Amino acid sequence: MILYKYTDMKTADLIIKNATVKFSKATSLNDPFELSGMHYHTKNPVGNMDAKYLVASQLHGILSLTRNPLNPLMWAHYGKGRKIKRKDCHEWDSGNHSHAGLVFGIDVNEAQLNCNLNNFLPAKYGSVIYTATKPSDPFKDSENWDFLQTDFSFNSRYLEALQRIFLYKSSHWAYEEEVRIVKHIAVLDNEIFKIDSRSCFKEVYIGIRNSRDYNYLISTKRKINKHLPACSIFVCDYDQSEWNFRKLTIEQALNRCK
Repeated sequence: MILYKYTDMKTADLIIKNATVKFSKATSLNDPFELSGMHYHTKNPVGNMDAKYLVASQLHGILSLTRNPLNPLMWAHYGKGRKIKRKDCHEWDSGNHSHAGLVFGIDVNEAQLNCNLNNFLPAKYGSVIYTATKPSDPFKDSENWDFLQTDFSFNSRYLEALQRIFLYKSSHWAYEEEVRIVKHIAVLDNEIFKIDSRSCFKEVYIGIRNSRDYNYLISTKRKINKHLPACSIFVCDYDQSEWNFRKLTIEQALNRCK
């Protein structure tokens, strides 16, 4: 199963050179309602919620992936980079850095992100649940929080609890089609996960802002071929009939630039 990671150029360089991905704490994500689904599980939701939130947010890292590498909104929000200035023509969008990053297609099975033993919540169980209203009913094992501190691998007994804690989000975010992997911070090095097999990186997509810069395409192709040789390289292009992108192979994009 291939899932996709939208990145800015700084993060993309780290992934290419080091074959690493970051598992972020919920407190560093851009949705202020992260983990708030767990607050609605008992008759007395106040209690020691602060302590429970602290345990969930500080002991676990979240890797956010998605199913679609050609989502214009995702490119605008997460695919930021540096618009390369071309000398051969004037470009009116030279100061616009959206759609100038990279997207990586990762085989989550090969990357060990689908394994029950290596992940607190594997990708196969990590599809985000989007709702218009907050959950209000208690969930199974809602009073048991020990597993958050002691378990390092996936336990199907706690799936409903894990969904309520890590996967419930407002329907405002549904466009992201997010799939999450959760790991215990204790097994990571400063929230960074080193992927042993570089061959799990199967695809790379270049944003449309730099899609017609021949020198940029050549240099990016060389860098990816050197560090991630199993990657197929694609370039975003405008779909002619819909408000969407289509993909070109790197060879097609280079030929168009000549």
